[in-house]
Amino acid sequence: MSAFAQTVLEERQGTLRDVPYRRVDGGIIYLDISGQRLDEPDGVKRILWTCVDVTERHRLMDELTQQALLDTLTGLPNRRALDAELEKAMARANRHEYLLGVVMMDLDGFKLINDTYGHEAGDLVLQTIGQRLQEGVRRTDFVARLGGDEFVLLLEDCTSMEEINIALEKVGALIRQPIDLPDGNKAGIDLSAGMSIYPFEDTNNPGALLRYADQSLYQSKSHKTDRLHFWTLYGESVPLRRNTVQKQLREGGLLVHYQPILDTHSHQVVGVEALARLRDEDGRILYPGEFLPLITAEDTTDLSRMVLSQALADLAELDALGWSLWVSFNVAPESFHDRCVPCLANVIGASGIDPSRITVEILEGSDFLERNVALSVLHDIKELGVRLALDDVGSAYSSLLRLKDLPIDEIKLDQGFIRSLEERPQDLYFVAAIRDLAVGLGVDLVVEGVETEDILDAISVMGINLLQGYAIAKPMPAAQLREFLAQYPYCHRQHPTSLLGLYAKQISDQGALKKVILDNPKLVDSDELADASRCVMDEYMRRLGLAEDSSLFGLHREVHRAIAALLKVPVTGDWEEVNQAQKAFEDGLLEAFQKAKC
Repeated sequence: MSAFAQTVLEERQGTLRDVPYRRVDGGIIYLDISGQRLDEPDGVKRILWTCVDVTERHRLMDELTQQALLDTLTGLPNRRALDAELEKAMARANRHEYLLGVVMMDLDGFKLINDTYGHEAGDLVLQTIGQRLQEGVRRTDFVARLGGDEFVLLLEDCTSMEEINIALEKVGALIRQPIDLPDGNKAGIDLSAGMSIYPFEDTNNPGALLRYADQSLYQSKSHKTDRLHFWTLYGESVPLRRNTVQKQLREGGLLVHYQPILDTHSHQVVGVEALARLRDEDGRILYPGEFLPLITAEDTTDLSRMVLSQALADLAELDALGWSLWVSFNVAPESFHDRCVPCLANVIGASGIDPSRITVEILEGSDFLERNVALSVLHDIKELGVRLALDDVGSAYSSLLRLKDLPIDEIKLDQGFIRSLEERPQDLYFVAAIRDLAVGLGVDLVVEGVETEDILDAISVMGINLLQGYAIAKPMPAAQLREFLAQYPYCHRQHPTSLLGLYAKQISDQGALKKVILDNPKLVDSDELADASRCVMDEYMRRLGLAEDSSLFGLHREVHRAIAALLKVPVTGDWEEVNQAQKAFEDGLLEAFQKAKC
């Protein structure tokens, strides 16, 4: 034995363990060598050497060490091995100045395979995926299984993101290939992945790289139906696949149509609502209900910006022709973010249009109005000088206290209440209540859905001056709007012109009269009120061609008689008889209206 070996033996108290020796045939064996000092009688010191072949023990120890670093199902390295390898990979990336891609992935649809075909089939799928991952990566890359259907790839020695993307595309193609199951079925698997890049992420912490990749993974999974790739890079938004609608929106397919808004006091068109339309590849016009479900929140924000930009350009052209209108447009709730106000300011500033001629419409039932940040954003928009409108009032529950706090200039009544007025004339009571609410709040009221002449008559009679609907004009392109404005008959109509308008007049007048009587009954002459022929309602009924012997005249006289009798009571209080008379007259008007419509 060499002097060095002897020295080692002495340092290790006479024992060397797992010493490798090469055999004559080239194989390696491992020996445990121990030496024992012998003091001979002649005084000579000797050592007794003992060698034990421990090759099998050494092999078993190596096997146990390897098993502690391997996943028992797939044979891939496990989390413990990954942690050790990731530190080494980061060191190599620093030394060679290459990129290291840390990719966290899991399988889409794996749970369904377990539930449908059983866990044995699921295990087979995981084993197959593990094998494909090893086949799909490069020699320098590393694959590990964390557990369940989660795997990690370490893509080393990469010189560019393009190289990483190519590697991932290859992996994805292999994973998506159907897997044969023992029962003859085939399992289809897709995958989602998130990735962090070292040293781009500015961290030397291996755990942080894995967390970043995991966060990106779940971001990718949230866009499984519309993402461009199965992976997402940490710190970036998910690249989305554009559908036909999204492409048309960005390739000149947007059309802006305008629906005129009539002021019944001046009998002129004073404003327009800008409405988005989209022309598809075949030239067909798509309406918002068709294309809005197919675009993202980011697309919707871009849509609002594009509509406003086009509307302000068209408004400037109308100004040059002598028509000074205001314009309203819808902004989706998800568009009210930190970039909303600067974006509005830029578009308005570039147009040269006075901000007071622009109205931003907000949907009443939107979640945005329930957020604490809503008031702050709305006040910031108001500071730009634009007007704010609450759209579709009545379409969803909203707290009146909340409404009181909003810095709005206008409310727009949901057209669902207006379009059906001919079938449900009693909804005019609701219209009257919203009118009074608008007056109380000191805001303008715009009524949408004025689709027929009778509805136009009824709403006009109620003193609501801003109307929008087919009875005035349908939405139209800018060129057609110019022709419409040049030809629109600015004529004064004497309302009511219909029985529905007469019914609306009765509702409006009786409500006002009751308020006067309750506030100060001395202002009303009971003797004069008793004569129904002096009431303008009699004149309206005659002008509409109702016969003098019509029951409506009699019912109208009963209303006046009941009110006059009430006024002669020392303490005015019991309105029961008046209410009955008014209801009978209103029912008579409705019956006559329905007969006339048949």
